[in-house]
This record gives sequence, structure tokens and C-alpha cells, in this order.
Amino acid sequence: MMFKDNHGSFFALYSFHLILSKILFAISGVVFWWIAAKLYSVESIGVGSALISASSLFVFISSLGFGSTIVRFLPKGEDRAKIVGTLFAFSLSLLMLFGIVFILGVRFLPVQQHIFKNYPFVFVFLSFVVFIQISGMLDGVYIALNSTGLVLIKGVIQNFLRVGILFFFAFLGGFGIFSSNCLAAIFAIVVSFILFIQKKPSFKIEFRPDFSVLRKYLPFSLVNFLNAVSFSLVGMIAPIVILFLYSKREAGLFYIPWMMFSAYCSFILSVNSIFLMKASYGENVRGLLKKALPFSFGLGLIGFLLFFFWGSYILSIFKKDFSLYSTGVLKILFSSIFFFIINQIYITVLNIHKETVKVGKISTFILLSIIIFAFLFMPKLGVIGIAYAWLFANLSGNIYIALIYLKKRAGALNPNAT
Repeated sequence: MMFKDNHGSFFALYSFHLILSKILFAISGVVFWWIAAKLYSVESIGVGSALISASSLFVFISSLGFGSTIVRFLPKGEDRAKIVGTLFAFSLSLLMLFGIVFILGVRFLPVQQHIFKNYPFVFVFLSFVVFIQISGMLDGVYIALNSTGLVLIKGVIQNFLRVGILFFFAFLGGFGIFSSNCLAAIFAIVVSFILFIQKKPSFKIEFRPDFSVLRKYLPFSLVNFLNAVSFSLVGMIAPIVILFLYSKREAGLFYIPWMMFSAYCSFILSVNSIFLMKASYGENVRGLLKKALPFSFGLGLIGFLLFFFWGSYILSIFKKDFSLYSTGVLKILFSSIFFFIINQIYITVLNIHKETVKVGKISTFILLSIIIFAFLFMPKLGVIGIAYAWLFANLSGNIYIALIYLKKRAGALNPNAT
């Protein structure tokens, strides 16, 4: 009954911890890449961004949206230890499978000549990926079990410790940037988990897969996975694709504006997730939307004005090269922010009403639109074509939503129409 009796105080604390962690993440991200731009070459930033993107892709695919599932269902789950243990075990097993395939195939991929000099680098990379995955899923557990303060603590340690570690790994180039992130994550995991054990000594994780748990929660996870793909795919795939098709330098020039845009959008999404959590525990959806809409669009307007008109100056803080060659990408990305917000609010409402099939449809539509537009634009426009693909895909999502609304309205006006 904790959520009912302490409803207001819980969500106030949840909101504070989550929003503050996102703000600190954005600040630390800017500081991290600013220092990286001073210590490392643009080419090294390209390699580092590709490694971070590759690790994110591994974790993302093997997690299958389980983080959101844990947040959504663990608070009221009857056997919490079994739920967490099953989802952890299944996702880590998938990650191990992908790792084996990657080890066997890395010698045949162009990735070796661009990033990995030898097999020890490959094993270190995969070892770090395991900890990155554990870190992400632990966030879901902490949030679900009313320990959002640990998310904040873990984020502060990880995000700011990585800045200091950067100075010691410059000799590794792009791999040093990646290693700084991962070593900081490992330390943050250890500290936060020790605090979690002290706070929840009775909670135990049972690493025994239960297929009934998977059958129950996997559909929800897969639909939210599709939604997350439509937002995250560009950041995970683009630096790798650019690295192979163009150069390390082009990958670096794209990643910095994308990092800034995605960090800002993540903050907006965190606000929407708060409203989703509130609705899940009984608050009026219309009332929540009246709060979410102006807040989200207000943040979108601030972001658009700031980065569209002063983006060149902001990028020059990192390196002059970014100001000269990345401003166009940054402007296009932030031109899409209102389209993005409309799509995400619509998806949030569908999730509140548990209309998972509709979430899957629009997420798949946006994802396919990104891929199609990228194939159309990149041959003629180059790297900036990816930014245009993102813009037009989110605009297409808005058109998709408008058509659904018009169809629904027409059906309401003509209930006897066939």
C-alpha cells in the first residue's frame, strides 16, 4: 500500500531524483566531450563514439526493453526476486550469445582495422559491455523498489568519475574514451549495489529463469523495445555506419551534435515517464496531459531557440571543427524536436491505456521511415542526410497520428459506416 498511502511524496521524490539525474547527465556529458575534444583528436572521438554506440547496441538488443518492464511491473509483482532474476538471466544470456558471434566474426569485419587492433581489445570491450548492461537494468530495479536516490547516486559517480579518468587514457585514443565510460560505470555499480543491499537486505535475486515470467512480460517488453529503437537507433547505428562509409572524422563530427540533441530529448522523455508512472497508479490521464503538454513543448521551444540560433557558438566550445562542420546537423535535429515530442506524447498515452499493439505500429512506422529516408538522402547529402532522415521520419509520425485521429473522428461521426 506504499504507493497509495504515500502517493504524493513518492512521486515528488521520484520526479526530483529522476529529473536531477537527467540534468546532471546532460551537464556531465557536455563536460566529458568538451575535455575529450581537448585531449583527443576528432578521429579519436569518432572511434570512441563508434565504440560507445556499438556497446549501446549490444546492450539495447539483448535487454529487449526489460528495464521498462521492471519499472512497470515489479512494484506490484508477487515474486520480485523471480521476475528480476529471470529478466537478468535471459538478457545476459542473449548478450553472451551475441558476444560469441561477435568474437567469431570480428576478423571478417572491417571493424577490426578501424577499432580493434587484436583480440584482447575485443575481450575487454565485451567485458565492459556486460557491466553496462547490468548498470542499465539496475536502474530499473532501483526505480521500481522506491530507491530512486540510488539512481541519482550511481549517475553522479559514473558521469563525473569518467571525466577524471579521461586524462589517464589519452594514449589509447578512441578506446580510451570508451574505457573511461566503462570503468566509471563499474565503480558506480559497486557503490550503488552495496548501498542497495544495506537498504533492502531482504531482497534477493534468483538467477533461475522462469519461462512463465518471460511469457507474461515479454510482449510488453518487445513493444517498448520497438518504441525505444525508433529513438535510439540513430545514435547507436549512425556513428558506426559513418565510420565505415566515410571516415573516423565524419563519425566524430556527427556524434557531438547528436549527443547534445539526444541528451536534451532524454530529459523530456524522463518527464513523460513520470506522468506514465503517475497514471499507472490511478491519477487522471486528462489532468496529467494538461501538465505534460505545456511542460514538454516549453522545453522543446527552449531547446529549439537555444541550439538553432546559438548552436554554432555552443559547438565551438568543443572544437572549432565542430562549429564549422556540425552546425547544420545540430540545427536539423533540433528542428525536429516538436515532431518528436508529439510522437512521444502519443506513445505515452497509448502506454497509459496499455494499447501495446498501437505502440508497436507507430514505433515500427517511424523506424522504417528513418531507414527509408536515410537510404534516400545519404547518397546525395552524405552524413547530414541522416539528420534529415530523422527530421522527416518524425514528421511522418505526426502525419500518421493525424490520419489515425481523423479516421477515429470520422468513425465517431458515422457509427454506421462500414
